[in-house]
Amino acid sequence: SRHLLNALNAWIGHVPGGVAIATVLACAMFAAITGSASATIAAVGGLMIPAMIDSNYQKSFSMGLVASAGSLGILIPPSIPMILYTTIAGVSVSKLFAAGMLPGLIVVGVFSIYIVIFSIIHKQRGGETEHTDRWKKTLKALPAILLPVAILGSIYSGIMTATEASAFACVYAVLVSTLIYREYTWGQFIETIKEATKSTATILWIVTACSMFSMFLTATRVPHQILEIVAASNFSAIQMVVICALILIFLGCFMDGVSIMLIAAPLMVPVVGGLGYDLIQFGIVMTIGIQVGQLTPPVGINLFQVAGMQKESVASVIRGAVPFLLLLMAVWVLVIFCPGLTAVATTLFT
Repeated sequence: SRHLLNALNAWIGHVPGGVAIATVLACAMFAAITGSASATIAAVGGLMIPAMIDSNYQKSFSMGLVASAGSLGILIPPSIPMILYTTIAGVSVSKLFAAGMLPGLIVVGVFSIYIVIFSIIHKQRGGETEHTDRWKKTLKALPAILLPVAILGSIYSGIMTATEASAFACVYAVLVSTLIYREYTWGQFIETIKEATKSTATILWIVTACSMFSMFLTATRVPHQILEIVAASNFSAIQMVVICALILIFLGCFMDGVSIMLIAAPLMVPVVGGLGYDLIQFGIVMTIGIQVGQLTPPVGINLFQVAGMQKESVASVIRGAVPFLLLLMAVWVLVIFCPGLTAVATTLFT
């Protein structure tokens, strides 16, 4: 992560807001590696929050930016919530991944534009970097840069499934860290295996419980009853999606993203699909809704993670995250009412 961040900062660190924009781009690149918001925040936050503070950004702004940009971990593929959605909705993983690319890039662009405007208003200046230093740092970071390219390229080209690509990414990362960068020890490897095992076990227990819940819903015909009520109420597909979005905001105040996807999707997908709404499009709507939930108190996971990393109050992180949360919600509204965005992305990336 350090080499990748150094390369990004070398290229754009000199422009107004360059360090902050480098943070957003780093979060986007780590999103394409990890598929997890928490992992993205952990990889980027520890290095870039101090760097932004050193560049005279307020600490609340720096923490809020990392919390917000870190949420790209679940929108830019490969994404864990997207994979869970495909198992529930029965849609193509590669098509859903492709559909998430353009909205993810729009979020990156919107965040970056806001940062430039904010930096000009507050007279935030970038540092100077020699061109030779840029190429040196880029060459050093090249093995890390190739990882997301290999992951997404193999999935979109059909060479690997999402599961195979994740296994390849693990092996690639270990080999690069040990043989090229020589920064990864056997002790760290064993600790990583332990943490991965704990995380996997936790997720599997959640999946098991939610699968039972889904079977219960199917047996009791709850989705069909809801669909009948909706049909009687003459709701259009887009009106139903807006209602689902409001429900996602409410759930995001109290639940984590994986739980929301596994509990809400079995109820929402049959209803929305029954009204003729494209399920690939709805998968992106749900994913961005989970992003919003991760930044919404009182249980905004990203907010608590950044606050814990920096040993600051959650309220301080919230103050910095509010502008980015509003921008993210604006993109969410755009995706809901402009389904052509995901159709274009699916066409471009598959």
